[in-house]
Amino acid sequence: MSRRKTAELTLLHSDEDFVAVNKPAGVSSVSERWDPDKKCLIDLLWDLWKTDDPDSPRPHVVHRLDKDTTGVILFARHGEAQAALRQQFMDRTTQKTYHTLVEGLPEPTRGDITFHVEEHPGKPGTMRICRQGKECESAFDLQRAYDHHSWVEVRPKTGRTHQVRLTMAQLGSPCCSDPVYGSGSPLLLSTYKRSYKPGRGETERPLLSRLGLHASKIIFRHPRNGETTEIEAPLPKDLRASLRQLDRWSRQ
Repeated sequence: MSRRKTAELTLLHSDEDFVAVNKPAGVSSVSERWDPDKKCLIDLLWDLWKTDDPDSPRPHVVHRLDKDTTGVILFARHGEAQAALRQQFMDRTTQKTYHTLVEGLPEPTRGDITFHVEEHPGKPGTMRICRQGKECESAFDLQRAYDHHSWVEVRPKTGRTHQVRLTMAQLGSPCCSDPVYGSGSPLLLSTYKRSYKPGRGETERPLLSRLGLHASKIIFRHPRNGETTEIEAPLPKDLRASLRQLDRWSRQ
């Protein structure tokens, strides 16, 4: 099926076995433990399905994205497709590409990085570096360098929680507006445009105040016929606008 957009969701692909959604920022992939009654992405997708078929079964989770991460995410329509897709993630045959706006310049600017992580015992829902933990491996490549930020492509080879965010923090350039592994500072136009002044009585609105991370592309085998399937998600408006301003005003 061609791309379909509703008031809240954009479907990048839909067939009898799975759908690919362009996840918006600020929506959890699945129900949050601390707020189980709040609508999550799987609820929104199910509501959409039920407009076409009131008896539609609940979508099956394949993988997850962080609440403020945007981009492509897969949901299966039935258990067999879910198992086939999840197995590919477990076997590390799924190819994932992320793009992220980060603080500073990563060092080195491209290569591969491997470290080990575990769940943080004192901070539920977060991770920390641990030599005895699970392997976390990614490839990364600088795409653009600005005065105070960089645009980086990251290709995870494992599937750890917060993997891209941890990777960039390890490289000394945490994701922009990351309150857990970075400074949490928003992206401000005044940082680059020296002449910028907000209107009288107004405060500056950030170009980007949420996690600057986007799941750009995923390549996998179709769960029914095994054909290579590639799905891409366009950048959201806030990231497009941020990059446009950085391209214009950065001196690098």
